[in-house]
Amino acid sequence: MGWAISTRRSAAAATASVAFYAAAAATAQAQQSVQSEGNARRSAGGSQPDATPVNTLPSISVNATEDKEATVGLVARRSSTGTKTDTPIREIPQTINVVTAQQIEETGATSINEALRYVPGFSTYGADIRSDWYAVLRGFTPTVFVDGLQVPNTLNLASWRVDPFMIDSITVLRGPTSVLYGQGDPGAIIDVQSKLANGERIREVEVQLGDYARKQIAFDVGDKIDKDGTLSYRFLGVGRDGNSQTGPNPEQRVALAPSVKWQPNAKTSLTVDATYLQDWGDASNNFLPAQGTVLPNPNGKISPDLYTGDPEFSHYRKKQWSVGYQFEYKFDPIWTFRQNTRLMHLSLDQGQVFGGGLDPADATDASLLRYVGLYQMNYSRFDVDNQAVGRFGTGPLEHTVLLGFEYNRQSTTDSEWMATAPSLNMYNPVYTPITNAIFSGPDAFPRTDTKSTLDAFGVYAQDQIKWQRWVLTLGGRQDWSNTTQNDIAGGDRLQQNDHAFSGRVGLVYLGDYGLSPYISYSTSFNPLVGVKIAGGAIAEPTKGKQIEAGLRWQPAGKNLMLNAAVYQINQTNVVTPDFAIDPTGSTNVQTGEVRSRGIELSGVGNVTRNLSVIASYVYQDVKNIKAGDDTLGKWPVDIPRPRQMASLWGDWTWHAGPLAGLGFGGGIRYQSDSAGAADNSLYVPSYTVYDAAVHYETRNWRFAVNGQNIFNRRFVSGCQSVNTCFYGNPRTVIATAKYDW
Repeated sequence: MGWAISTRRSAAAATASVAFYAAAAATAQAQQSVQSEGNARRSAGGSQPDATPVNTLPSISVNATEDKEATVGLVARRSSTGTKTDTPIREIPQTINVVTAQQIEETGATSINEALRYVPGFSTYGADIRSDWYAVLRGFTPTVFVDGLQVPNTLNLASWRVDPFMIDSITVLRGPTSVLYGQGDPGAIIDVQSKLANGERIREVEVQLGDYARKQIAFDVGDKIDKDGTLSYRFLGVGRDGNSQTGPNPEQRVALAPSVKWQPNAKTSLTVDATYLQDWGDASNNFLPAQGTVLPNPNGKISPDLYTGDPEFSHYRKKQWSVGYQFEYKFDPIWTFRQNTRLMHLSLDQGQVFGGGLDPADATDASLLRYVGLYQMNYSRFDVDNQAVGRFGTGPLEHTVLLGFEYNRQSTTDSEWMATAPSLNMYNPVYTPITNAIFSGPDAFPRTDTKSTLDAFGVYAQDQIKWQRWVLTLGGRQDWSNTTQNDIAGGDRLQQNDHAFSGRVGLVYLGDYGLSPYISYSTSFNPLVGVKIAGGAIAEPTKGKQIEAGLRWQPAGKNLMLNAAVYQINQTNVVTPDFAIDPTGSTNVQTGEVRSRGIELSGVGNVTRNLSVIASYVYQDVKNIKAGDDTLGKWPVDIPRPRQMASLWGDWTWHAGPLAGLGFGGGIRYQSDSAGAADNSLYVPSYTVYDAAVHYETRNWRFAVNGQNIFNRRFVSGCQSVNTCFYGNPRTVIATAKYDW
């Protein structure tokens, strides 16, 4: 089964395991709790007692982050993502990792990708302005949500982005989640919680300077509007200018996020919010051949700074906006109604020149075969999620019942032009100018132009049943979807109807000393839009199922959370070629299956008053266990899936004495070797990188310098094929000054 951990990989496991258990031991030996200093948003992580007794049902809130006990420093205590009912994390029967605003600030993250670097099992490619490349979790691509509603389902080159300055927290719910959130792969969802109006007075401005001419200014202001505080507002903004990490073109961003909250009484709450983001940049992602990156090339190593695009042709212009609301009304002490609604739109205009492997016309292996593309895309999405939550008792049982109806509609237009571009000498580059005329020349490919519409409906029900120290969670959901796809260029029209049932059952025991073991079984589905199989039939949705067992430790009176979990996920109905039907491999059948299983350890919180840690370790085994080609028994490689990953971040901050306010942070991230190419014929070496930070905080000011990959390790982060390898991020250093008043 490939579960044995090799000796040469054991160092990473030891690093994470020692950190995990050292944190536990230090907490167990502590003689007294330490009170939190400062507000919870910037708390160093002082002690807080568990606010929820075993037999007390928590109150409902529109956003779990409004609960003063929801997050203390680095540690999240409650979540609305895991059950949609604002539940203590210790009662949720699936693994949840929460990246708080303090963690984002402390580690100096400048994107969601970077904010998730210390989350267990998160692997990704290098920097790319087009996307956060959410990579894989538990072997599959996660589905992305913002404030509980899914963002437009796009190609990676056009993905929805949220600036980290505007994020209150990021929740990763692992395993299949279709029972609450509908269609998606079975690995995880990533739910980004926004900074919204909450009635508090906020005055904050931040300035950043960094490598690649980075210059950024951001602000966050909020307050009550009227004397009684029934109306409040919040307004965030970000402006950034800088250079691309490779290439001569700039990278720029403007982002705005206003919100208004109306709460006339304790029963009613309405939050209306909007966002706007515009990115300008260079679309080059430097797809490089394996020869010269992970394989020998007679000309030597390819420089990580090589620019494979075209200075005049390459461009990336994205606009996105959203408007929505979160409404809550409490009918009585038992029943509460909530409605979350949002309209989103994204448009993209991109010109890209990218590598396609070694040029076969060059016998010296020095030239890169390149392709050129023009992409114009538009995505519009509307979501509404209606929920009724009831809290009541039946004899000795306490129930939290959730009933929901969800509808979403997405419209997409996708126009693409592609052609073969002039080759580029990778060791002595000379850039031949590229113009739009190339798309009407002999090297052009047929233009694609499609319009598609997806309508999806889902009804779901869930009951969280408490009896003494036991919490049983039962849930089920039925989904229906209708997809219409028009190929304008080809004149074809496809209509597809899918439906699926998904469920979850989980059991948690709330034990002594803050221990809570759990076990769960959950399922998922994901439609394969526009995919046909043998006989011309439309492919059925892929199905996922997971069994998971875990143990949380959240000691009373301590600001610390540790988690250990084992899991196995099987995804069926995977499309795979059938060479018995068609020797060319162009005919597909749905007999493929992917199996992912592994072990995850994570810990976050305060070991002592001054020392906080974030630690993780993952061992995973992801394989195609059924396939009709040479991928059988191999690891999927569309995004890196290393067998082992480990990370450790520590921060020491003085809270008293002459050094009060001064702190230092440091981190180490390890990724083991990974497979490259569909038949796993490539070997991508392991790598280790180091991060560091120094910060000083006074009453109104915070100064920080954060460095990532501080020793400038140049490494290949992954290979999809012999033609497509990626270098990881180089060293970056950013200085930040923030003023609150």
